[in-house]
Amino acid sequence: MKLLPDVAQLVWNYDTSDPDLSPKVVIMAVLRCGTWDQILWAFAFFGRDSVVAIIEEDYFGDRSLPVSVRTLWGFAFWPDSPPPELADPRERWRPTRTAFDPAQEVADRLASAWKATGLTQADLAALLGTSQSRLSSYLSGNVMPSAKILVAAERLAGSSGRRAAG
Repeated sequence: MKLLPDVAQLVWNYDTSDPDLSPKVVIMAVLRCGTWDQILWAFAFFGRDSVVAIIEEDYFGDRSLPVSVRTLWGFAFWPDSPPPELADPRERWRPTRTAFDPAQEVADRLASAWKATGLTQADLAALLGTSQSRLSSYLSGNVMPSAKILVAAERLAGSSGRRAAG
C-alpha cells in the first residue's frame, strides 16, 4: 500500500512498504492523531464505507480510540447513539483494550515468517542456528525467542519472498 509520507509517519512502527499492512492500522492511526487533511485522505484512499466500518467497530466494540475521538465520530455518524460510557455510567469502567500478549505476538510473527519462507521447520531451524524442537517451542509461544532469532526469520522470509517474486 502506498501511503503519503506524512501518513506513513503516523505508523512509524510498521513496515509501510508491506502490501499486507492492515488498513485498520493506518485508519486508526490517522483517526487518533492525524490532521484534517490526513483524515480526508484516509476517507478518499480507503473509501467511506471502510473507514466508517472501522470507526463503528471501535465505537460500539473495541473502544481503543480516545473518548474524545470516538465521541466526535459517533456524533457524526450515529447522533442518536451516544457512546456506551455516556449512555450507561457503568460502561465507563469497562476495559477499553484487549490484553496484549507479547509472547503470542512473537510466536505469530515467527510462524508467519516461517510460512513465507516455504522451508520445513527443520530447515528453518538449521538456518537460524537452533534445533527443530526449540523452534517448535518458539512457534507454540511456550518459549520467547531472542530478537536475533525473530529478526533473522523475518529477514529470511523477506528474502525468500523477493526471490519468489523475482
